[in-house]
Amino acid sequence: MKKTVMIFGISSFIGSNLIESLKDEFRIIGTYYKTPVTIPGVTSLPCDVLRKEYVSSLVALFRPNVIIYAVGLHSLSTSERYPKLCEALNTTGAVNCATASDRFSSKFIFFSSGFIFSGENQEIRESETPFPNTTYGKTLSSTEFYIQRSCLNYAILRCSTIYGRAYPRGSVNWFEKLQLSLMNGEPTLIDDNVYTGFLDSQTLGNAVKMIIRENISNRLLNLSSKDHLTRFQFAKIYARVFKKDVSLLQPTMGKFPGLNEEDQEEKKELFFKLDCTSFEELTGIELPNVEQSLHLTLRDWKQLTR
Repeated sequence: MKKTVMIFGISSFIGSNLIESLKDEFRIIGTYYKTPVTIPGVTSLPCDVLRKEYVSSLVALFRPNVIIYAVGLHSLSTSERYPKLCEALNTTGAVNCATASDRFSSKFIFFSSGFIFSGENQEIRESETPFPNTTYGKTLSSTEFYIQRSCLNYAILRCSTIYGRAYPRGSVNWFEKLQLSLMNGEPTLIDDNVYTGFLDSQTLGNAVKMIIRENISNRLLNLSSKDHLTRFQFAKIYARVFKKDVSLLQPTMGKFPGLNEEDQEEKKELFFKLDCTSFEELTGIELPNVEQSLHLTLRDWKQLTR
């Protein structure tokens, strides 16, 4: 019998991509807030994760083996503009789902981010103490802390930037904007002072499958490409792999959300470099570098268009 996986937030970027990765192997129950989602073979239901009792009743109804929290406000700049909404979605909603997960003996999977750190130029292991300088980072850090102290069966994936297309189609994300600009031959300004890893959504899906299959529990694991680049450097590799015009790309130095002018002047470059040794040793999965990840993306899209 297939395990049941309940994904809170199937209309989100991460949630919609996880369905594509998991639906053939698991029974999927998905929830959405305002954007109805219809996917063959997937049961989808409306749910406000801030309604604690309703979340609990849904979990009680389906008794999933695994609960995945894919809700959240993931934009750094939007999180700074709407701190209460950021805290509600990234912390309160996650706590409600984690509480229901414990109550009905489900594994709880939560996605965190390398942006819970302050941007120092060093490789970050899971044991490092976060010192976030953004609203986004602060909410995720507090949720990590709660899950580790309170949940009986959890897995936290602290991720680098995840790229890919959203399914079903909705608002255009930064990666899709890059694709469209290069496809249309439009000059494009791209950030060149914030260094992160970049990992394709399929690799994220494979990591989640491995965690469920092997019943990896009560672990916080970093997940990233092997190398760490700015978006400008990433875009140049993308253009080369997908045979687009690299000369259309122009670097820019944008203001990092959460930093005041003095800190911005002092930290001209910010680094969010996740050390993924623990994940690779535990799962036996060798994570790709950015170019390898983009070649995987190109291969998969070619298969989809055949």
